[in-house]
Amino acid sequence: SWNVKIKTTNGKEEDNHFDKVVVASGLYSSDNPSLPTWATGETASDFNGEILHSSQVLKAEQIAGKKVVVVGNGKSAVDLAVASSNAGADSVTLLSRNAHWPTPRKIADLIPFQYVFLSRLGQNLVLGLTGPLPGCSPPHSSVWHSVGQYIMPPIFKVVELLFAAQFRNVTGPTSPFNKVGVVEDFYGYAQVLDYSLRDKVKSGEVNWKVGAIESFESDGAVLADGEKVAADLIICGTGFQKDYSIFDSATREKLNIESDGLWLFNHTIPTDVDNLAFVGSELAVISNISGYGLQAAWLSKFWTGEIVASKQDMESEVSEVKEWKRKWMPNTPSR
Repeated sequence: SWNVKIKTTNGKEEDNHFDKVVVASGLYSSDNPSLPTWATGETASDFNGEILHSSQVLKAEQIAGKKVVVVGNGKSAVDLAVASSNAGADSVTLLSRNAHWPTPRKIADLIPFQYVFLSRLGQNLVLGLTGPLPGCSPPHSSVWHSVGQYIMPPIFKVVELLFAAQFRNVTGPTSPFNKVGVVEDFYGYAQVLDYSLRDKVKSGEVNWKVGAIESFESDGAVLADGEKVAADLIICGTGFQKDYSIFDSATREKLNIESDGLWLFNHTIPTDVDNLAFVGSELAVISNISGYGLQAAWLSKFWTGEIVASKQDMESEVSEVKEWKRKWMPNTPSR
C-alpha cells in the first residue's frame, strides 16, 4: 500500500493510505519550468531587464514598448514571438539554438494536416521508414518496412521541401531543410503552425536568429558568437521539467529515470514498482482527451485482471520499445 501525505488548502497535513496510486498530473507545470543555466546564473545580474519563463507572461502590458527576446523554437516560443509583436513590443527577436520543422495546418495549402498525420495512412508511412512499433504493429508491417526503408526517405525529402517552401524557409540558418529529418523532429518537437511567424519575419516585425546567450550586459544579451542583442525583457520559451520528488528515494531509484525520460510498460506501468501508474503525465499524444482516455481504460483492465502480463513480458516490451525509439527519435523526455 501507499502512504500519501496531503497538504490541504488551509495548510493542514494529512496522512492517507491507498492500495494504488495513479499520477495524472499532466505533462507541464508552471511550478517547475525548465530554464537555461544563464537565466539564474551570476551573469544574469548584469542585466537590468527582466528574465521570465513563458508561464509568467500573462498580460500584454508586460511586453508593450519593450525590446523583447524570446528564447526557444517550440510552439510556446513561436506563439510568444508573434504575440509580443502584436502586443506592441518595441522590437522582437526570436533566438533559437536549432532549427525545427513546423507542420503547416494545410499541406500544400490544400489538405488539412490531420488527414495525413493523424490517420492510418500517415502512421504507415512513418512505420515504413522507421520499422514496426514493437507489440503494436500488424504482421505485414515488417514486410512493408523492408521496402519502405528505401522508398520513404526520398518521399519524405519531398515533403520537407514542400513544408520549407510553404514557410518560405528553404535556406539559411533558421531552415531545418537538410539539417534534420521531418519525421524524427516531429516526434520530439511537434508543432502545427499557421503562417503568422513566417509573415512577421518577412515583414521585419520579428528578427529570427539561430544562436545562444553566452552572457549579459546591462541593456541586452551577448551571444556565443559575440553578437549583442538589445533587450529589456527576455522570455524563455524553454518548456518544463519533470519532477518526481513526491516519491521517496527508494521508489525513484526503482523508477530508473533516464535522460530521455521514464520508460513504462504500455507507457503507463513501471515494471519495478507495484500498484503505481502514470496516466496523462508521461505520454505526449496529439489528442489528449482520446489518448489519455484510452490509457485510463487500458489501466482499469490491467488492474482488474482482464489484461495480464508477466513482469518478464513487461520488461521485454519496454526494452524493445526503448531500442526502437532510440534508433530514430530525439533524445528528449517528450518523445
